[in-house]
Amino acid sequence: MAPRNQIIMPKLLLVEGADALYFFISALAAFGVDDVQVMDFGGITDLTAYLKALHMLPGYEKVTTIVIARDAETNPLTAVNNVRKSLQQAALPVPGNSFEFVGNTPRVAFMIFPGLAAQSDNQNNLLPGTLEDLCLEIVKDGSTFECVDMYIQCLQSKGQEITRLHKTKLHSYLSGNNDFVGLKIGEASKAGAWDWDHSRLNAFKDIIIQM
Repeated sequence: MAPRNQIIMPKLLLVEGADALYFFISALAAFGVDDVQVMDFGGITDLTAYLKALHMLPGYEKVTTIVIARDAETNPLTAVNNVRKSLQQAALPVPGNSFEFVGNTPRVAFMIFPGLAAQSDNQNNLLPGTLEDLCLEIVKDGSTFECVDMYIQCLQSKGQEITRLHKTKLHSYLSGNNDFVGLKIGEASKAGAWDWDHSRLNAFKDIIIQM
């Protein structure tokens, strides 16, 4: 893994948290991309300060492309506006929409988890949610996923309140596979839990290939 405070590649993928870091490191390997450096900018509130300080890191003069990836959380529009505001405050090019590039040296884009609704290129159809929701979309058609739904229904029938349904479902799915039991998303990514050719990853893959 590249040093946290040193830029060694011309293309930077800035991500929110350790799970996203390892998710994208695994994705890059699966996509056959070897000239992109993945860096963890921290939490949502850290992005502005991180971008403002980025140019001071050794190696920044080599940078040609910057892509940011973060969760939509409950409001995709707010997530988009926050990323655009952070880029503006850091005097970097500001894309009008997610999943598109703007500018030149550096070219800049941002990606929002879990992405656009299926079969849609309308920015108004960005989905609320997180990286966990994207991973759920990848695995939900698997033959064992109905067992996860039955488990959740059983818990709820016993009066158990599920407050973070996406996390409960995803980790229930992972725990049902001997290769992934007990793993976090980043660890599961390294262990091969996701189908990197799944259509829900197309928008993310396209941006990475275009970097």
